[in-house]
Amino acid sequence: MSVFVKATGVALIVLGLAGCQPDSRQSGVAAEQAKPIRRTDHFQSLVASGRTLVAVGSFGVVVASADGGATWKRTELPDGAPLVRVASCGDGSLVALDFSGKLWRAPSNASTWTASPLPPSDAVLETTCTADNRIWVTGARGLLLVSDDGGKSWASRSLDEDIQLLNIQFPSAAFGVVTGEFGRVLITRDGGASWSQGGSLGEDFYPQAMHFETDRRGLVVGLSGAVQETRDGGVSWTRTKAPIEAPLYGVLALPGDEAVVVGAAGSAARLTGGVWSPVTGLPMTDLRGIAATATGVMLAGTGAVLPLPVATVTAKTN
Repeated sequence: MSVFVKATGVALIVLGLAGCQPDSRQSGVAAEQAKPIRRTDHFQSLVASGRTLVAVGSFGVVVASADGGATWKRTELPDGAPLVRVASCGDGSLVALDFSGKLWRAPSNASTWTASPLPPSDAVLETTCTADNRIWVTGARGLLLVSDDGGKSWASRSLDEDIQLLNIQFPSAAFGVVTGEFGRVLITRDGGASWSQGGSLGEDFYPQAMHFETDRRGLVVGLSGAVQETRDGGVSWTRTKAPIEAPLYGVLALPGDEAVVVGAAGSAARLTGGVWSPVTGLPMTDLRGIAATATGVMLAGTGAVLPLPVATVTAKTN
């Protein structure tokens, strides 16, 4: 065989392989696009209501499961809505906060979503919905809004201060807590009609997430594994630390004085019997959403919605 023939044959093979590569890449992209949960998804929040799970994130992505996370259905809201929080109301309906200044509402199965504008503000950061279906929104410059009619109209309870109010929760219809910049804590015992100062978290503490199990016990998490716990409804706080150096993005207070915290790069820890233990076996992804289900704890983060691997909790060593 001549050198020319050999060279020509090799060239044709190379060209043939090169021609196959786009098809291979395209099929890989198509396969990824067909998944309800994709590796490019950035989930920011997760809520559980009965067996229904809903996670929301960047670019308008909503995924919902009616079977406790076994299967998922994907929805993409218009205009790439930057969704930062999802919450469930007492009647089972859902609300999702859009950072661009909208509130999205859906029935309990998350089948259809309808947007309504929020009052103008610098930035909206958090939402919750109470047992009696009142919707609250917090944000920059002391923003604190409430709606009694499903988001059609809003009343302001805002502070006249340049402060970010970052987290809000109503463990019961009457009792609510807000945490914000500079360690600020606000408490209501009359359903939000009036608010008073709670115990400070410390001016150096930036509360990235908060969860109350009851009107008395709650936890707040921050940077470098920092955790603060209250047992008197936010009047006083005790500082502790999870065995994590990464920033924490989510917390779940559980019965029996237990808790789970999650954060950057797949970091997680569980509090049991007064001792924090690291949780291993999670993907190296930022974990932000956390919710309790009938069968355990579910997590949501970048490219993943998955159960907490309880079997891989390891004892903390000093």
